[in-house]
Amino acid sequence: MRKDKLEHYKELLLKEKQEVLNELLETDESAKALLEDESHNVNDSIDLATSTITQNLLKTMNQKNQQKIMAIEAALRRIGENGFGVCISCGSNIEESRLEAIPWTTKCMKCKSDEQKKKHQIL
Repeated sequence: MRKDKLEHYKELLLKEKQEVLNELLETDESAKALLEDESHNVNDSIDLATSTITQNLLKTMNQKNQQKIMAIEAALRRIGENGFGVCISCGSNIEESRLEAIPWTTKCMKCKSDEQKKKHQIL
């Protein structure tokens, strides 16, 4: 891949990483305030259940964001190692339209589609 394209994707990745980090910080601050409010208002089992659901939802959101950051960091490493834009399943180049949409992706559209079909067959 050309150096200017790699630089473009690096910029996209760094921008996305910063957005996710900002979202994590905002979520963390909102979660603290929300959980503090809920802890003062736990009067019955419904309030407790609502508080538990809120906590679980916030944990899930944070886990997904953390996974996304790890995927972005891995993509940035691949740029440095000249492996960016190559499908880890078949070794072909990942389509530019896919990289524009999800620059941290590791699979071309065909391999990702095949993977999803297999998952749906198992379910």
